[in-house]
Amino acid sequence: MNQIHFLFDRARPYRGRLIFISALNILATFATLAIPGLAGQVIGDAAGGVQIGLGGLLGLLVLALIAMTVLNIIARFASAKTAGQISADLRRDSFRHVQSLPMAFHDRKAQGDVLSLFTWEVGNLSSFLVMTLGTAPSMLMLAAGSVILLFLTSPVLALIVPILVPAFYVLAKLFGRKMHAAARKVRAAEAALFADAESQLGMLPATKSFAVEDICADRFAAYAITSRDLALNQARYAVVLPQISAFVAAIGAIALIFLAGEQVGAGRLETAELFSLLLYAAILTRPVSALIDFYGQLQMARGALGRLQEVLALPPEASPDEGEPPAQPLKGDIEFCDIHFSYPDRGELMRGLSFSIAGGETIALTGENGAGKTSIIQLLLRFYLPNSGIIRLDGQDISTLRLQDYRKLIGLVPQRALLFSGSVRDNIGFGHFDADQGELERASRIAQAHEFICQLPDGYDTQIGDHGVRLSGGQRQRIALARALLGDPPILILDEATSMFDLEGEAAFIEECATALEGRTAIIVTHRPASLGLADRVIKVENGLAIEGN
Repeated sequence: MNQIHFLFDRARPYRGRLIFISALNILATFATLAIPGLAGQVIGDAAGGVQIGLGGLLGLLVLALIAMTVLNIIARFASAKTAGQISADLRRDSFRHVQSLPMAFHDRKAQGDVLSLFTWEVGNLSSFLVMTLGTAPSMLMLAAGSVILLFLTSPVLALIVPILVPAFYVLAKLFGRKMHAAARKVRAAEAALFADAESQLGMLPATKSFAVEDICADRFAAYAITSRDLALNQARYAVVLPQISAFVAAIGAIALIFLAGEQVGAGRLETAELFSLLLYAAILTRPVSALIDFYGQLQMARGALGRLQEVLALPPEASPDEGEPPAQPLKGDIEFCDIHFSYPDRGELMRGLSFSIAGGETIALTGENGAGKTSIIQLLLRFYLPNSGIIRLDGQDISTLRLQDYRKLIGLVPQRALLFSGSVRDNIGFGHFDADQGELERASRIAQAHEFICQLPDGYDTQIGDHGVRLSGGQRQRIALARALLGDPPILILDEATSMFDLEGEAAFIEECATALEGRTAIIVTHRPASLGLADRVIKVENGLAIEGN
């Protein structure tokens, strides 16, 4: 029942289009139901040598055929257009929602699994939605109309139809459960395939350096074969069910023809009625086959619907309007008060961690790998929430601040420069898309990036490749620093930003950063001695606590 409500909720914005499609299909159904009666009358009159009114009947028959064809064409086109729109909107909404989910969700979900949600599940669901609400009503009406007209033509012969209904029901129930289980396995296999592809493409430099392309290709092939086998198993049910249903319907039609022949021979059925009866029986097989196919697609769509429903039901980090704006003017005082924190399914990482940073002060966070330095940054950025304790900015609990406004106060230069395929301009301006050339150059000069950018083939319009592969490590870090400085944030974080530099390159980068840190509250996460020269104080993270050090 929850899935039905979810389905109708998603269909509500498109109800006008779906009603239009349904209306077209229903009109086409009326035209279709008129054809057997008219055709039977034409054939009966022609066989009996009756010419009076035959031209008019033929004209009506042709008009019914034209109406049915035109209405079906318009309905199919409208269905395809609506399905495409629903798919695009569902992808947009689900992507936006996934972006709003806490980092804990993304840490435990493989990216390939999430990507399959936007492709496989959403595509199938949008098509199913249009079929359910746009086509199924007309198919039900066509089936009901055919049965009623069969009864009106020959009540005795039409009794064959209700005899077949239990057979169709048993077939649907028998295959339905298996199709649903098979569909869930296919979705899981497709998600694993996406996840492996995403992971291996990200590891491509390592794959090539260790010369293990064949091994990795074989591993991907194993996922592809598993997905193929499961899809084939699902296809067996999807193919067999309609065919067996069509076979049962054909047996019923043969029985109907045999009995109709006897009725004609006994003089209880006229020629015109015979042809109409046969045409109604033929038409009846179409909605029966469509509804059986619809039932099979329903079982396959349930898995996609459940996965999408599960993700969309997860609460986001915070609504855009939730919280209060940070106090202005901002001094930049930061205080961690008795913070206890642990990642899901892990032991406690912080055990009463407390320290403070004065506005405009630069501190260095040091400690062994895994001590919790980067976790402190993630808590400050509200990627995660502490189990207990409070983090304050200028005396305000950061959990009470409007999330987007708060994060805009912080410029982050991560250990791995997060660049994307595009131009230098696009990457520096990411997050401040309305920045003009002067603002881009100002931030780049502070980051000591302007000079090397101007030496690139197309300057700020130079394409840097996926993840900035066409730039050196130092150039990527300078672009990341320029991006962080573009919004002139009062708080700046350098998270192991010099880890990829040699000693000479690190010394140059540190010297360049000195200008960028002026007038800001700065946190430098590092374990390298050269970076400590920028700090006013050093705080060592050890055993879940913050210890003042040198």
